[in-house]
Amino acid sequence: MITVSNHLIIPEDQEDNRKKMTAQITKRKVTMRTLFCVTLPTISDGLLEVLPVYALRLEAKEHDITVLGVCEGRMNALSLVEKMIGDVYRETGAFDMKAFYMKQ
Repeated sequence: MITVSNHLIIPEDQEDNRKKMTAQITKRKVTMRTLFCVTLPTISDGLLEVLPVYALRLEAKEHDITVLGVCEGRMNALSLVEKMIGDVYRETGAFDMKAFYMKQ
């Protein structure tokens, strides 16, 4: 199952495409091949994972997925992960992504 966070994080320069990007996560047919999602880890010892949107369906067959962020381009996704981890550390002093993002 794929769950999209109510507080989906999107880079400021891509905010105009929020509706289009969110629709790509939930649609069966993906047209934006350069779209990447930041998710909570499907393995227990990870912080966050980056998955191309077209791989979400395959991954969701084996694991429940929570999408926390989305952006165009892999490098932008990695920058988004870096920002998210930094934000969590600054606010909590720890790296417990799941506890932080699930309470929002």
